[in-house]
Amino acid sequence: MNHVDKPDAFDPESLRRKVSEMTAATPGADEDAGKTVELNPLAQKIAAQFRADTYSPTMIIGLLRLTEFGALLALGYVIHALYVSSMGLTFFYLLVLIGGAAIGVLMLQLADAYQVPALRSPLRMTPRILTAWALAFGAMALIVFFFKYGEHYSRVWFASWFVAGAVYLVIERQVIAYSIRRWARNGTMERRAVIVGGGEPAKELIRTLEHQPENDIRICGIFDDRDERRSPSIIAGYPKLGNVAELVEFARLARIDMLIISLPLSA
Repeated sequence: MNHVDKPDAFDPESLRRKVSEMTAATPGADEDAGKTVELNPLAQKIAAQFRADTYSPTMIIGLLRLTEFGALLALGYVIHALYVSSMGLTFFYLLVLIGGAAIGVLMLQLADAYQVPALRSPLRMTPRILTAWALAFGAMALIVFFFKYGEHYSRVWFASWFVAGAVYLVIERQVIAYSIRRWARNGTMERRAVIVGGGEPAKELIRTLEHQPENDIRICGIFDDRDERRSPSIIAGYPKLGNVAELVEFARLARIDMLIISLPLSA
């Protein structure tokens, strides 16, 4: 009888071992010095292109939270200095300033206003942002009411801070959206990924990623142990840069954020 090869044979255990080696490997280890796999010229060229660091979305979002907290706090303080300066910055006003800015950032977080898709679409998120800011002021007003501190603060200052904060958030989110689109175009803010596993499953995966409207993943290449018959050298326009063993060396040279495994259904 004729022997029929399994069309999409894939060894997950072998992949798991290689990934474990890549995670545990240290560039200065003496025992690994003689085991370095040499990349082909194309893989070396692409790895050199992705040596530079990028701004990760997590880092950008963390900085944005701190920036908005500081800006909202500063707005409240400036309005206080201009309108209620005769009273001085009392302990009560200081608590309201810090608490209001913190609750505002918390409400924005609960409204998913710090997700990358939300940052890319400021107009769509404007009602949600303004609602979150209004809820923060509503929470502060309730706290002041229940603790019977209403006579200790200026209502004009309170309302002015709310309006100024709302205007700031709307304008700032427009600037952030423009910056994110610009960073995405020039590669400053992106998540770099390599795909392990080729063939039709990898092609479908790539097409799915490309059709996502707010996709920030840049595919650097594909690695697969299978031959050209089962895994072509070009898949959906992306080159196969080598096998899984070469992926370890590629990850040492390039700045890679994600490893996406494309397994066939028969694996």
